[in-house]
Amino acid sequence: MKLSSQQITYIRSSLSQGGIYYSDIREELLDHRASAIEKDMNGGLSFEQAMRNQLKDFNESKFQREILLHTHLGMVKSIFKKMLNFRILFKVLLMTLVIVGFMNLFAAQNPAYSETLIKVSMMIVITLLAILGLLSTRLLRNSQVMSAGNSLFLIGSLSQYFLRLEWLQSTGLSDQILLHGMTFWFCLMLTAGFRVLATQITKVRTA
Repeated sequence: MKLSSQQITYIRSSLSQGGIYYSDIREELLDHRASAIEKDMNGGLSFEQAMRNQLKDFNESKFQREILLHTHLGMVKSIFKKMLNFRILFKVLLMTLVIVGFMNLFAAQNPAYSETLIKVSMMIVITLLAILGLLSTRLLRNSQVMSAGNSLFLIGSLSQYFLRLEWLQSTGLSDQILLHGMTFWFCLMLTAGFRVLATQITKVRTA
């Protein structure tokens, strides 16, 4: 049995009182709940009875958490998948060569300073991106966009912690090679992450 527009509106109003923050998750829950109610009504229940069945013992916050966890994992996979894109790898290689050239001009004699410069620059870029995101409430209310941004920040933070020059020196490679590798990694991570994030933003703005 197909639900009427008034019934859909009633279901939607029930969601606005719950614990769903993200608009796209709210729409997903609306579709999920409407389909379940239609199924119950086809089984002989009235709309009110079917609605009560769906609301009974249903935890909207848990529903949102489960979707967010799945979405974040998916975004992390998407970022790493983008890193394997040949065009991105080629552009990042050129970007790395330019950055390394500037590093050799201004900080070649101080590896520790070069490492700090790379990491600080990366965090500045991510922070600026976050500030720009705060200017759009519509983007902040979309779980796909926020998951992409959070995933990029997570990968960046872990890279900041684990990619330490003093730890990597145990590999026996020279500081210069290690710094070049770190530069390539951070450029690759940011480029792939921005591509994934831009894709999600475009989807929201064209929806």
